[in-house]
Amino acid sequence: MARSFDKHSPISSFLFSLFLCFAVSFCAARTVQIDDICSKHNIPYNCGIILRSIPGLEAGADINSLSLYIINLVHENAFDTMSLIDDLIRNTTDNQLKQRYSSCTMDYNDVLLCLTQAKTSYSSGDFNTMKSNGATIIKDVQHCDSKPPIGPSALQKNNQYLEDVAMIIMILADFLAGKY
Repeated sequence: MARSFDKHSPISSFLFSLFLCFAVSFCAARTVQIDDICSKHNIPYNCGIILRSIPGLEAGADINSLSLYIINLVHENAFDTMSLIDDLIRNTTDNQLKQRYSSCTMDYNDVLLCLTQAKTSYSSGDFNTMKSNGATIIKDVQHCDSKPPIGPSALQKNNQYLEDVAMIIMILADFLAGKY
């Protein structure tokens, strides 16, 4: 006589338990500790300050939620920096500074485009492209910072913050891709 699943044979119970374990682990959020993320950052101290400033991350971070949060956070920061650069252009009479700030505007236009692409890449699960966008953001911010003369520290501070957060995006992309 054929067995039905109503009788819970040991094999069917084992298979069902195994299925549940895989299903739960596949659907569960992956939590990563801040120190694990920041240990991969080129300036772990800055990474720690940034991530510890986000409410609720003391016990670790859901890598998916954190990735989207960080991309949105840095997008807002890049817009604020664009506003700062526009103000600097309007308020300086030094032509060298105006040229530098105008060049930074082009860099930040690219940053904003890369952030939009990083968000799209994240949403589609293309974590290699998300990481590539993070690297391009760093390159653009460093390009803005590399032009003499040195401008106000607010721009340099924003550039450093954006570079640090872009590095975090790259690290998160590697976590999401299963490289860590």
